[in-house]
Amino acid sequence: MRIVTRRLPAALPLVLCLLLASGCDKGPEQLRDAEAQYQALVDKGVPPTNPAWDAVVAALEAVPRDSKARPEAEQRLAAIRGVRGRLPPRPLATPGATGPGTDEADAKRAACEALAKRLGQTQDDTAREPLKQALEQCRADLVRLEARSHPAGEHGHEHGGAPAAPAPGPADGGDPR
Repeated sequence: MRIVTRRLPAALPLVLCLLLASGCDKGPEQLRDAEAQYQALVDKGVPPTNPAWDAVVAALEAVPRDSKARPEAEQRLAAIRGVRGRLPPRPLATPGATGPGTDEADAKRAACEALAKRLGQTQDDTAREPLKQALEQCRADLVRLEARSHPAGEHGHEHGGAPAAPAPGPADGGDPR
């Protein structure tokens, strides 16, 4: 019995530290508060570039690194930073096709692609300028072609194409009488 009473005072601080340490993690509470701010901004439809999101980012960054809630806070931070980042640049051209059976829009895409490749390979600024202008004109032509090309059965004349001829049929509208 004496041995137990001598070891009890030595083990008591260790037991108290373990019990208190589990209740000291403020991370989950901070994460809940940040989540509430996050959800409020989402519900209001506030765009991610709005400065109001800075408070949410700060709240998520305030979650302690050693907290069990930190990984979830990091995921939220990555998501917010991802949508707040700049959009990637528009590609210079999309791949086209050439050869028999190729429509005019695909051929124009191929021409734009070739111009974009030449522009990318050209180092001299004076030689790049005419290529840039030619590529811009090619893109504009492609947009016009795509606006006028429609699959069979669609009405292309609504976008500047020629109106379709009426379908041949009996003058009486198909009435057998």
